[in-house]
Amino acid sequence: MRLPLLSSPKWKIFGGAIIGVSAWLLALSLYYGKLLESYELKTYDQLCRLTAPYSLAPDDIVLIVVDQGSLQAAQRQGINWPWPRQMYAPIVQFCSASGARAVTFDILFTEPSSYGLEDDQLLAESLEQNEHAILPIFLSRQGRPQPAWEKGLLDRITLTLQDQSGQPLAPYLSSVLPIRVLADNAASLGNVAIPPDSDGIYRRLPLLFSYHGRWIPSLGLAVWQHLKGNAPIVLGPKGIQMEEMRIPLDAQGNFLLSYYGSQRDFPRYSAFNVIQSFQAIQEGSQPVYQPQVFRNKVVFLGFTAPGLFDLKPTPINSVNPGVAIHATLVANLLKKDFRVRASTAAVLALAAAVAVVMAIIVMLIPSLWQLALITLGCAGSLLFFLVVAFRQNIWWDGVLLMASLGLSFAMSTAFSYATEGRQRRQIKQIFSHYMSDLLIQDLLKNPEKLRLGGERRVLTVFFSDLAGFTSLSEKLTPEVVVTLLNRYLTAMTDIILASGGLIDKYEGDAIMAFWGAPLPQDDHAIRACLAALDNQARLAELRQEFIQAGLPPVYARIGINTGEMIIGNMGSSQRFDFTVIGDSVNLASRLEGAGKEYGASIILSEETYRLAEERVEVRELDLLRVKGKEFPVRIYELLSRKGELNETKGRVVRLFTEGLKHYRQQQWSEALSLFQQVSALVPEDGPAKTFIRRCEEFMEMPPPADWDGVYRLASK
Repeated sequence: MRLPLLSSPKWKIFGGAIIGVSAWLLALSLYYGKLLESYELKTYDQLCRLTAPYSLAPDDIVLIVVDQGSLQAAQRQGINWPWPRQMYAPIVQFCSASGARAVTFDILFTEPSSYGLEDDQLLAESLEQNEHAILPIFLSRQGRPQPAWEKGLLDRITLTLQDQSGQPLAPYLSSVLPIRVLADNAASLGNVAIPPDSDGIYRRLPLLFSYHGRWIPSLGLAVWQHLKGNAPIVLGPKGIQMEEMRIPLDAQGNFLLSYYGSQRDFPRYSAFNVIQSFQAIQEGSQPVYQPQVFRNKVVFLGFTAPGLFDLKPTPINSVNPGVAIHATLVANLLKKDFRVRASTAAVLALAAAVAVVMAIIVMLIPSLWQLALITLGCAGSLLFFLVVAFRQNIWWDGVLLMASLGLSFAMSTAFSYATEGRQRRQIKQIFSHYMSDLLIQDLLKNPEKLRLGGERRVLTVFFSDLAGFTSLSEKLTPEVVVTLLNRYLTAMTDIILASGGLIDKYEGDAIMAFWGAPLPQDDHAIRACLAALDNQARLAELRQEFIQAGLPPVYARIGINTGEMIIGNMGSSQRFDFTVIGDSVNLASRLEGAGKEYGASIILSEETYRLAEERVEVRELDLLRVKGKEFPVRIYELLSRKGELNETKGRVVRLFTEGLKHYRQQQWSEALSLFQQVSALVPEDGPAKTFIRRCEEFMEMPPPADWDGVYRLASK
């Protein structure tokens, strides 16, 4: 029943304004209660990923990296890790000959070389001759005895600084220094102790460190000071003033890094190739890198090999080398890429305006689809504003803005429905039970389906599982496992949903989905088969990305079956799910497991193939009796879409089919020859390997007289 008072547009506007202010106040309580902080950081990361590819790093910063290739190349010459210090001397000398503006080490040389004093001296001499080499130190908040020569070193690297901030930084108590012979010959030193944010991501870093009454620069600022001739610094409430440039800092004295896209990151050069190039020039032969390659460049030297443990997560890359973080700071200073947060007052005012406008719109517009379009338009406009502002290096607290928008929409919608009638409240209750848009639309049209129970339908069900993922995950850190799994599940889910399938559940790395319900699909078997092919194709792309990122390759098995099953809401009266059960569902799960036996990535049942035959290419694999089933099932390996089978694969199918015929006639030698021909054509062909093994076993020990050619799968 409509309330007369609220029927008036005037009162709806007034009511909307009240609701909007209430939503804004609620969002503020979440904001100042730090409940939105983690989401804000993730939003910041997403904005970085959206804008970083369009931001070019300056050309005059390069990285020399000790990568996996360098370690392997050195090992082939009998040089194991850790390298002798003299290995770095040719790198410094090559940079000197090239005319590099600075050579910065992100490598701590805190102990004398195990190869002796001469090894350290060779590197020290190259540092002295270069005159532009910068080494790292590591400041700590733990007290420990310091060497007597530390004071002289600190006198040399302490910044000339006027502190006008009025906010003293917490002092550091001790330092971990390079060995003296190296520290004395370095042009400058900077601190590399940079803490990540609360979630472990490196988004910002301090530029200045208070230590024993002195101001010590970060490694990146030390490089910048060296380039600028140790210009005097004024530390103010909002940042650092250096000559004609002001560097913004947050309240904690941190500088927000502006990262550059991974495809347009700093040029990277192999450390071992630089060493070889220097030696080649000395010998008069052709170098890998030309002598002028580092002319007028700012060079950073660090690690990228996974085993050297200097990979740090950043907003745009979960395995970014630590040296690139310091290089990014210098790049930001060179380009004046200074990212700042919008003022708190401006953010609060905009959040209030967004909340009030959204609530008034909801109160005034009765049409659900119009309201949805306008809401999406408002959210899209807000997102567009956030992205454009971020590209201009202004970071608005987008989560507070979106929280104000979302809470205003939710509260005003709830109020509107409460005053418009019982039916809308019932629809809102239905929304809370399911997440799938497809299922929500079906239930809105047929609310009687919202009950326990189900119906029998012929559907196609799909099971997938990552091969050996349990053992694989034991070798990786939890963070890497979650990152890998989330990327995989997201990619696979997108394909399934795009094909009209419904995700039933996730179980670790396993996915269960089905087609043909809740909305009827006459081609459900075809949709499932094509989705499976697309999943494997997308996984092949992901596999290469994982390998390039230093992660292990992943492979998946898929089982698909079509048959009668029970579908509906199942569970208790308090909690239930829309799902499918029955023998046909179990068979699909068994077929997925059978992929391990046959080395096949996608296995179909005979019924699925019968319904999808016009759109797919397959090869018959076997007659299979799975655990718990009395009658065997003819199974097929799904190979490609119709007409897309290449010539080699087509020949494989013909040879395998002929071999299978001889196999079932117990003509082991003939079958073995044909399967071996398949293996010669495609050495990695799993089914051929399986049947070669079986033929050899039957030749040694023939099956019983009543053998019917059926293979019994004893386990899943």
